[in-house]
Amino acid sequence: MTVITPRRKILGIGYPRFAVAEWEALAAEYDIHHFVPGDRKQVVSEVKRLCDEHGPFDAGYVLFGTAAYSPFHADMLGPLLDPGTCGLWAQGGAGYDDVDVAFITGSNAWFSNTPHSVTAATADMGILLMLSALRGLSQAERTVRAGKWRDDMPLTDDPEGKTIGFLGLGAIGKSMAMKTKPWDMKVLYHNRNRLPEAEEQALGATFVSFDELLAKSDIISVNCPLTDKTRGILSTNEFAKMKDGVFIVNTARGAVIDEDALIAALKSGKVARAGLDVLTTEPCRDSWLFASDRVTLQPHLGAFTTGTILKGERAVLGNVKAYLETGVPVTPVNKPERAAKA
Repeated sequence: MTVITPRRKILGIGYPRFAVAEWEALAAEYDIHHFVPGDRKQVVSEVKRLCDEHGPFDAGYVLFGTAAYSPFHADMLGPLLDPGTCGLWAQGGAGYDDVDVAFITGSNAWFSNTPHSVTAATADMGILLMLSALRGLSQAERTVRAGKWRDDMPLTDDPEGKTIGFLGLGAIGKSMAMKTKPWDMKVLYHNRNRLPEAEEQALGATFVSFDELLAKSDIISVNCPLTDKTRGILSTNEFAKMKDGVFIVNTARGAVIDEDALIAALKSGKVARAGLDVLTTEPCRDSWLFASDRVTLQPHLGAFTTGTILKGERAVLGNVKAYLETGVPVTPVNKPERAAKA
């Protein structure tokens, strides 16, 4: 008598734009039930529908471009995780402030992200925003588009010899620090934990206190994750400690900076110019920042390149495949109880 083992099941939010071959290879081994995401109400409804009709699932994933329907909390993931059979929620991107990791862990499931796939592109964006802020590119572009050429354009700043302070020196911050080397910039950083001496030497980076970073930096680059401790960490008191005419770059999360305090600092001239890839509210439809020609804005595009999305999609699917084959994803964030059995 032949015993047919049922194929394991995956719930997917989204279909890859580029890693199609990898998705199809996974689908050849496992049953993937996926849907195209819309707004949050639709996604919550579709997850429940798929779980009711085809569950329970062994793993779930979501790819990139999730701003329209995040966060990933119990109201969305409950039908997937509550039965206790789903052992992985795999997500694209490095940050996970929109994920209820405690709920996932409490459901005895792994949570994985893709911390390495977005590093280079996000660091590139940080450098672009830094240069744009230093050289006043937003103001210059508005001036030329208004038919004024460079009328009333002030002289701007060079990166050479400037002191850049990194608030958070993880993978993206380190990549940015390496990219500043041609300009002979002095690199300061403040981290939860100091880097090994050999790594500091390779980066040319000096560990300083938070207040020293604020006081000595010509440019402050925000590269730390958004947590309860870092939310609003740059606010009115912190801007007051900075140099007059400081430049601010943020490619991390908008809420790390108190946006009202940043606007006040821009209006007063305390902050000369800023380059922001992230805002407190996303998608953002209206802000004082939109009208300021001293701010370069991007709609959280740091990782949105074809190569990065391809790497990220491969990493998400790789985490799913690794979990289903070994019981452990490649890049786990948490450690559920099932980890002891893996």
